Amino acid sequence: MTVEVMINNRKETLASGSSLADIIEKLSLPAKGCVFAINNTVVPQSQWPSYILNSGDQISLFQAIAGG
Repeated sequence: MTVEVMINNRKETLASGSSLADIIEKLSLPAKGCVFAINNTVVPQSQWPSYILNSGDQISLFQAIAGG
């Protein structure tokens, strides 16, 4: 089974039972400097492995960018 979610307004299909930690792995992103908001609620990094996604979730992914 799968779930369909929106990540930064882009539709993604994930395996049922996928967590936020799975998204980091799937997108090959470094966990450091990333922030997730699910349905407009920020999810602490400590909860990523246990936060299971549901079909229809709206995921906003923010990445810190160094600059100067």
